[in-house]
Amino acid sequence: MTTAIHVVILLAILAAGYLLTMKGIPWLFVRLGRLVGFKMKVTPLTQRRIQRFTAIKRGYWSFVLICTAFVLSLFLELYVNNKALYIRYGDNTKYPAVADWLDTVLPFVDFTEGARAVADQFGLQGKGEVNYRSFARWVHDPATLGRKADEIEAEIVEDQKEFRETLADAAKKKGAVYDPTTPLPGWKLRQYEAQRTDAGRYRSLEKKFAHGKASILMPLHPYSASEQLLELPGAPPHRALSGNPILPILGTDFEGKDVLAQLLYAFRLSFAFAILVAFTGYAIGISVGAIMGYYGGWIDILVQRFIEVWSSIPFLFTLMILGSIYRPGFFVLAALLVALRAWIGITYTIRGEYYREKARDYVQAARVLGARDPKIMSRHIFPNALVPVVTFMPFQIVAFIGALVSLDFLGFGLPPGTPSWGRLLQQGADNIANYPELVLFPILALAVTLFCVVMVGEAVREAFDPKLYSRLR
Repeated sequence: MTTAIHVVILLAILAAGYLLTMKGIPWLFVRLGRLVGFKMKVTPLTQRRIQRFTAIKRGYWSFVLICTAFVLSLFLELYVNNKALYIRYGDNTKYPAVADWLDTVLPFVDFTEGARAVADQFGLQGKGEVNYRSFARWVHDPATLGRKADEIEAEIVEDQKEFRETLADAAKKKGAVYDPTTPLPGWKLRQYEAQRTDAGRYRSLEKKFAHGKASILMPLHPYSASEQLLELPGAPPHRALSGNPILPILGTDFEGKDVLAQLLYAFRLSFAFAILVAFTGYAIGISVGAIMGYYGGWIDILVQRFIEVWSSIPFLFTLMILGSIYRPGFFVLAALLVALRAWIGITYTIRGEYYREKARDYVQAARVLGARDPKIMSRHIFPNALVPVVTFMPFQIVAFIGALVSLDFLGFGLPPGTPSWGRLLQQGADNIANYPELVLFPILALAVTLFCVVMVGEAVREAFDPKLYSRLR
């Protein structure tokens, strides 16, 4: 694809991501909420807070940018991938990149195996998966296959010449004269026959591709910039170029993976990790803090003592020790971070909010009307204790992104091969004199992400400032 087509497709993807983020997801969220029985109506106080938030332009546009980027990252397999979105040969049609995306969305169902384009089903030899970029080059320029066949035939002629010269030299050393009409050994003839068969297959494929028997649609950008080609038997393997990358200047890492692709996939993984840890930790911390603040007494004292002991555990060193023994996956590492640290901070804040709110008149009125404690805690007190939760959440996301990057940089984070800013930084730090870009690009990506999230946090804190609005108690 040309640069102009790349730009048009990229702009279309960005526009679709913005519309999905700002229109599609809110609409879906409201509809799902109404299906499960919620009224999904914004209160006047919340409406004023939202208006105040949108008026803070630095925070609002940072929110739009970071949310759009994350929503788009959920579909990365469809436009940053080495596998084809669509590939056809004769009556065989597969959608390997779509299957990759479905595997990410539904990790407990295997879509990839059935979507593999097996070589012998797509005009090639072998049971391995087709090299999609090579296939795409052949579809777009079938003459490439003819040139490949010409190269094989030229190699046969050259090898015959060199082999007969070798036989002549050997005969000369023995004092004999070599007869050039002597038939070649059987093993050499079989080798040439196999090469001629491969050349014939290439010429046959050239005719079929030229007549439109095959077609393919590749994603916008490759995941890796070099890989072994899976071609017909007898053809020597070689390294493939990256095709048409969006920003080829970023280059590749030491594993041959495209740096831009690594940055994008690492953003999705880091942001999803931080959101998962933050929301899970807050769910636990809010529950514990609500129980402490609402009931007080011995429950409050005992839980506080437990939290004090538990929070004294150095969580970073603990994770490093566990990571050196057993390399945790995404969900295991998130669970460890939640258990060791993520729930503690918000617990004290919610405890104080519930201590203050339970003495209000509206709580006493609810008790007189016969409301049970769980209903009072969740439906009456919790909405009035929500301000610190909303305010602190963005800053917790920043902290957990930093924690994941730090663990990956130290080598105690996610398993090798997982896209990670920390692992790119580690590669760049070990070779900073020769590859400074492996340090520069991850730092820029991390800095922009954290800056946007902090700007959102600052705007939320200002918009939800209780001093701006009076609340009915």
